[in-house]
Amino acid sequence: MDKIFTTICFCFLFIGCMDVTKVAPKVDTLGLQKNIALLEQGRDVYINRCTKCHNAVRITRFPMKEWEDKILPEMILESRLAPAQSEAVTAYVRAVLLSNQK
Repeated sequence: MDKIFTTICFCFLFIGCMDVTKVAPKVDTLGLQKNIALLEQGRDVYINRCTKCHNAVRITRFPMKEWEDKILPEMILESRLAPAQSEAVTAYVRAVLLSNQK
């Protein structure tokens, strides 16, 4: 029983300490020079608002079309983001996906 409890605690600790930069890369690692403030805001929204209801997923897990057609519209509506937040998180997701294609 102690081994099971220890294993479960270790799993929660490991998951809780996951590197957020793997899920949402820092803007300065994307190789972009324009709209940095907007992208930083988008990353902040992604990390802090998108994780209120669920764990944030690695952005590169889904293709751009799925983000644009399904995920972003649904999550923006469900989380009631302000227009500026919606614009920022959309720009950030696009920037991450485009930088990943290089």
